[in-house]
Amino acid sequence: MKEIEELKPLLYSVSKEIFENPETAYKEYRSSKILTEILKKEGFNVEKNICGYETAFIAKYGEGDVKIAFLAEYDALPGIGHGCGHNIIASASLGAGIALKRLIEKENLNATVYVIGCPGEEAEGAKVKFAEEGIFKGIDVAMMIHPSDKTLIKEKFLAIKEVRFKFYGRASHAAASPEKGINALDGVILTYNNINALRQHLREDVRIHGIITEGGSAPNIVPEYAEAYFFVRATDNEYLEETLKKVKKCADGAALAIGAKLEIELGKGYKAFYPNNTLAEVFEKNLKSLGIKIDEPKEFGGLGSSDIGDVSCVVPTIHPFISISDKELRLHSKEFAEASISERGNNAIIIGAEAMLLTSLDIIKNPDLLKRIKEEFVPR
Repeated sequence: MKEIEELKPLLYSVSKEIFENPETAYKEYRSSKILTEILKKEGFNVEKNICGYETAFIAKYGEGDVKIAFLAEYDALPGIGHGCGHNIIASASLGAGIALKRLIEKENLNATVYVIGCPGEEAEGAKVKFAEEGIFKGIDVAMMIHPSDKTLIKEKFLAIKEVRFKFYGRASHAAASPEKGINALDGVILTYNNINALRQHLREDVRIHGIITEGGSAPNIVPEYAEAYFFVRATDNEYLEETLKKVKKCADGAALAIGAKLEIELGKGYKAFYPNNTLAEVFEKNLKSLGIKIDEPKEFGGLGSSDIGDVSCVVPTIHPFISISDKELRLHSKEFAEASISERGNNAIIIGAEAMLLTSLDIIKNPDLLKRIKEEFVPR
C-alpha cells in the first residue's frame, strides 16, 4: 500500500536503530524515545510512564468511534540482543499506526488509532498490568505481528505460572549424626519424583519444567535448606490452575514425608492466548491478498508463553507470525537476531504493517464485521 511504501525508509531505520542498541526489559529508554518522538512529530498525543513503567507509552490519534490498537514491543534479551525480533514488532506497529493515522486524516475515517508501547515482554510483561488496570478498556481490537521462521495466523501461547518450593530442614553432621538432621534436599528430590509421576495423569498440553536453585553447602552437612524453581504451563487458564494445585500437593507430600517445613512462593504468570478467530480470518485474507503463503501449523503448536495472553482476555486480539527465513530458526538465538535485520526481516516489517492496516480498514468500514468480532469475544 502507498501509505506503507512511503514509510519504508523510516521503518527500516527504526528497526536498525533498535537492533543495534539492544536494551533489556524495562531499560528500553532509547528505543522508547525513538518511537515516541516519531509519533509526536506525526501528530499523536503521547502519554509516557504508563502503569509506573518508565519505558511504556500510549500514543493516540483521533476521536472516532472505532478504536484500534497496535502493540509495540522493543526489549531485547540479555547477551543475545533481539533474538526474538522485537525490532521488527516495534517497527511494524509503528508503520501501521502512522499509516492509519494518515488515512483517518485523508479519508475522514470514524476511527481512533493507538500505538501502545509494551516494555518487558521478555521479563514480567507490562501487558499483564496494562490488562489488570484497564489500559485496553474501550479499545475494540488489539493487534501485533511477530517474526518467525514460518507464517502462521493462530499459534498458541500457554498459560504459565512460576512457583518456588522452599524446604527448611535441620543441619547435622551427615556421617556422625545423620539421624539428628532433616534433609531439605530430599524434599526437593521427592518433589521432582512426585511431579514426574504426576505427568502420566495430565493432559498432553501441560508443560512442567524446573531446576534446583539450592541444594546444600557440603556433602558432610545435612542440607537444612533447599529450593526448586518450576514453570507450570497449560493451554487454558482453568486447567493451569487445576494442574498447579496438583503440583503443590507433590511438594506438600514431600515435606510431610521428611518432616520439613515448606514454603510455596508463586511468581509471575501469564494467561493463555485466545485469538479472535473472526479477526484472524480477516488478517489472513489480507495477508493472502499481499501474495503471502500461510504455513501449516504444528499439530500441537505452543510457542512458550507471553503477556499477549492477558491482552486477549480483555479485548479481541490477534498475534500472527510472519516468516523471516526459509530455514528453521530457534527463537532466542543469535541466528534469529541476525535474521531480524536481514532483507527478509525488513520485508516482514512491511508485510506485517500492510496486513494490519488493511485489517483495520476492513473493521472501520464494515460495522457488521466489528459486531461479529465482538460477538465472538469472551472476556476471561
